[in-house]
Amino acid sequence: MAHLIKLTDYQTGEEVLYNLDTVVSIERVKDSTVITTRWGRNQVKEDLNYIFKASQSRDCDLFAPMSAI
Repeated sequence: MAHLIKLTDYQTGEEVLYNLDTVVSIERVKDSTVITTRWGRNQVKEDLNYIFKASQSRDCDLFAPMSAI
């Protein structure tokens, strides 16, 4: 089963589902977080602590995307 979390795209502000099974690295860069997957890179608004906590949660409604940082 895929490990999905909702995050907010840095440029568009839209909610995006990320499959953590495809993530190569996640790193904080200035005011955004860069997620590198097997297929490319994306920036999201959430910070590393939020992403880590969301990845550990089994309750999909526990963590909703942030509207802004």
